[in-house]
Amino acid sequence: MFKFWLIYALSIATLTACEQQKQASAEVGAVPKQILDEATQDINNAQALAAENMKSLEKLDGPSEAEK
Repeated sequence: MFKFWLIYALSIATLTACEQQKQASAEVGAVPKQILDEATQDINNAQALAAENMKSLEKLDGPSEAEK
């Protein structure tokens, strides 16, 4: 009977540890996605700023050849 309870207790402890490891793995696995999302957002912001700057430069240059 003692062996049964020992096996039962070890099984519960193992399952608990597995759940904790599973949760930790999910959290660690989410970090690269967060980094990629931040980098993508930075790239999109830079592209928007570049487009805005190009429009400003076009206004400073005056009418384009097509408009003349």
